[in-house]
Amino acid sequence: MIEFFIFSDCQEKDGHPLPPKRHQIEGGNLTLTSLHETDRGIYECFATNEAATITAETELMIENLTPRPPYNLTANSTETSITVRWQPDEYMLTGKNPKVGYLRPNLEYTVWYRLTDAPEWRTMRILQKNVMEATIQHLLPGREYEFMVLSQDKHGDGMFSKQIRFSTQPSKVIVEDESAVAGARENDNHPQQPQQQHQQQQESTGDRNIKAPPAPPPPHANSLSEPWNLSAINNQQGWLLHWEHPVDGLDLLRHYTVRWWKEPEHHLVGTVETFDNYYQLRHLKEGATFKIQILALSMDGEQIPSSILMIQVPSHRKTRILLIGSSVGVAFLLCALIAFLYVKRSCLFHLFSGGINDVNSGDGAACSTSIDDGDDSEHSHDIEKINNT
Repeated sequence: MIEFFIFSDCQEKDGHPLPPKRHQIEGGNLTLTSLHETDRGIYECFATNEAATITAETELMIENLTPRPPYNLTANSTETSITVRWQPDEYMLTGKNPKVGYLRPNLEYTVWYRLTDAPEWRTMRILQKNVMEATIQHLLPGREYEFMVLSQDKHGDGMFSKQIRFSTQPSKVIVEDESAVAGARENDNHPQQPQQQHQQQQESTGDRNIKAPPAPPPPHANSLSEPWNLSAINNQQGWLLHWEHPVDGLDLLRHYTVRWWKEPEHHLVGTVETFDNYYQLRHLKEGATFKIQILALSMDGEQIPSSILMIQVPSHRKTRILLIGSSVGVAFLLCALIAFLYVKRSCLFHLFSGGINDVNSGDGAACSTSIDDGDDSEHSHDIEKINNT
């Protein structure tokens, strides 16, 4: 049950009537009972007299429910990527401001995507909270994909958004290849001398020094080809593996299997399945060599292996030992310097104190000598007086 203080009347902001048999207006209060998920929204309360009409708005949120599905999905694309954007349905649209309402904290999203003719979906989880866009990389050029977004929070998974379809841009390489094929056909009709062909190739290439990316494997007729361009990048979590999707038969792909061995023992360390074309390897032994291979598993159970990648995990043990040794050496030198300064200060203090004591003892001896000389003279004077008597 929820109560609102109102002036004279109340209605939902979007113009829908209040839920029948579940609301009561009495004494300037609106009471809703047996709350439903559809009851959340912005309510408008107003009071009217002959002079004017005043209104007040309040928003009702039911927090222990799963989030609503995202809406208003839009997209743009390049040759190999599509960026999808959406809005959370927690935004309640009003006539004055298109974004007025309560946005749940810590909302997480997962983008589901696939080729329109593929049977299985792939997922991409957005790691940053309350981020409402995602870019899906390494897609096939000139192909149509299907997208939908799932919202999540601590109360669980919400509902999927409406599906949208969007295509990647056609590849320019294909156009160039087609023009090259057309040129080759024309050359077949009008053959040229080898020297002339070589000169034309030099003119076409010019002085550009372009390093071409790894070439994809040759096409496989009506079958799934192998993953290619396998690479590994060292990061803070370990090693990030990445590979390109098969050139042919991607609609036949079920999932990938990542396998890695420790060499030269050829000990199988781990095997994992993934729907993505990347995987994060963690906790690899330092100073060891590992062999990595990706398997593409087709719908009929066929496994197509990629080329093998070898990585050498650097050892940080020597670095840590050198760092600890250097720290201990520096600490020892500091202690020795402090001890030397302390001893030097003590020696100077003792030398200075000894000089003062020597001066004081010299003055005392002189005083005692003068006193003794005075006593001797007085004694001799008394003896002379006695003899004269």
